[in-house]
Amino acid sequence: MIVMTSCGDDGGANTSWTSVGSATNVTSAGISAGTTEQGSTAAVVPTDGSASDAEGASAGTSPVSGTTGDSTTGAATTSGATSTTSTTEVHTTGAAPGNDGLGGETTEGEAGCKQVDFLFVIDDSLSMEGEQAALTAAFPAFLATIENTLPTSDYHIMVVDTDAASRCGPGNCSHETCQAAGKHACMNIFDECDQTRGAGVVHPAGAFAANKACDFEPGKRYLLSSDPQLNANFKCAAEVGTAGDPKERPMDAMVEAVSAELRAPGACNDGFLRDDAILVVTFITDDDGVEDINTAQQTYDALVAAKGGDADRIVMLGLIPGNGCAKGGLHWAQLIGLFGMQGIQGEVCNPDYNAFFQNAVATILETCVVNPG
Repeated sequence: MIVMTSCGDDGGANTSWTSVGSATNVTSAGISAGTTEQGSTAAVVPTDGSASDAEGASAGTSPVSGTTGDSTTGAATTSGATSTTSTTEVHTTGAAPGNDGLGGETTEGEAGCKQVDFLFVIDDSLSMEGEQAALTAAFPAFLATIENTLPTSDYHIMVVDTDAASRCGPGNCSHETCQAAGKHACMNIFDECDQTRGAGVVHPAGAFAANKACDFEPGKRYLLSSDPQLNANFKCAAEVGTAGDPKERPMDAMVEAVSAELRAPGACNDGFLRDDAILVVTFITDDDGVEDINTAQQTYDALVAAKGGDADRIVMLGLIPGNGCAKGGLHWAQLIGLFGMQGIQGEVCNPDYNAFFQNAVATILETCVVNPG
């Protein structure tokens, strides 16, 4: 058992938790008779828009509606239908990584997807130092398992953070998160994409960030699988630091990352998302509020639209507050649930993400196999 304290952006401790150390699939089609390694687990996701905020409202009343636009009051099932209530089944993934989930090894050249686009959406607020370090520590083993398991080695990997404007900038450098590396985050040396939510991160700045331009291929805000320094360059970008806006908006960042505006020729994310590729989205946040403008349903719809209406080509991985870990996050659990068996939820407070990512490989592989390029 591991006990850990998660801190909010106000610098105070939120809660303690007990790690179960396993990734879970989340479905929104109702409760089944299945059990998990920990026993059967079910959680109700409210969809009535009841209020919850960072000032102490309980996680059980967290809304899933956004602040603008038409919201969907029912959680979508995996078939796209909606209902007036939503229940979430949580169960442990079981297929072992490193094979096809059916007992046979899968190697380069076998039937399956030819390309995979990995989108990492990382909370860059004050409380995220440990979580970013856990992600970058788990990434090399995750990538190695992907390389040894999937029938392709053609990957794009992009990191985005969860805000448009950090606490730091010219004339606004008083916050403690701005003081790193000679106030590098406050210098007037960043381009427009560096200050656009949803744009690929190539120049992280502020406390616990690289405070330099990462060594990406010139003109690209995403990494290629052929990069000889892939792990080091991912670490450079993924440790986005803790100078971000305290209002974390990971769902908005996902929507904007795949938007037509940012994918247009010459735009920030030009070339990242490919029509025939599998899209694997991983988002990491410990926030206890609901700051996203997009609802879970609107985020799902935007991602599916970006993939030409083919939801089967998307895997959604979320490291979020969960059982006994901080509070809130039910709107993010609903988003994960909309992807059915291709949605996997894990505990953001777990200090070791290796089990989560290794368990996710089986789902990524299955998605790859049933969607040949």
